Amino acid sequence: MSRTSPEAVFVLAQAAMERGDWETFFACLDRSDLKPLASMGIPVGEDPGGAYSNVCLEHGVPVEALQRVRACAEAIQDSAQRMMSESVGAVSGAAPPEDLLQQSLRHRDLVKALDRAIAACLGFVTDLAAFTAKAERLKRATMGGGSVSSSLFVGESLVDVRVEGKKATGIRRMQNGWSEPIAFVQRRDQWSIKFLPKRR
Repeated sequence: MSRTSPEAVFVLAQAAMERGDWETFFACLDRSDLKPLASMGIPVGEDPGGAYSNVCLEHGVPVEALQRVRACAEAIQDSAQRMMSESVGAVSGAAPPEDLLQQSLRHRDLVKALDRAIAACLGFVTDLAAFTAKAERLKRATMGGGSVSSSLFVGESLVDVRVEGKKATGIRRMQNGWSEPIAFVQRRDQWSIKFLPKRR
């Protein structure tokens, strides 16, 4: 089924979720909303057996890019420990508050560097939906849960769809009577779901 309308892509994503087809489900999401989910597949902390690293390597992420992520993560951990020590020093009067401020600014820059390193890794991935799907299965197998609910869209209906150019909005009507807004965007004649739309 093609994604020629907001209704079509919603039905496609819904059917994919019902049968556990993560590749198709993630392919229905807009790339701007898929990236945060995909970033969870980049190993930042411990990676037992190198499982997440292997997924990254299979999808074109070079070893050097993964090493950069790990280096940034380790620098953040060291920075956090220094901040804790300097906080204690500032309270006791052993360290001036200015030192704590400077360390806080350095820590902020390290976090930004980690974000850039993760984004660089994702830049090497040609099929972001397939990568996210494989990482999702790995998370569920090793952690017992994933990045999205496995019942998302299941049993729901899409109502009140309003299209304005290349953007659209609608309402997800759930079986329990609750409703949630949802948004769509059209790129290259194909509609995608804005997974986390701004509430109206």
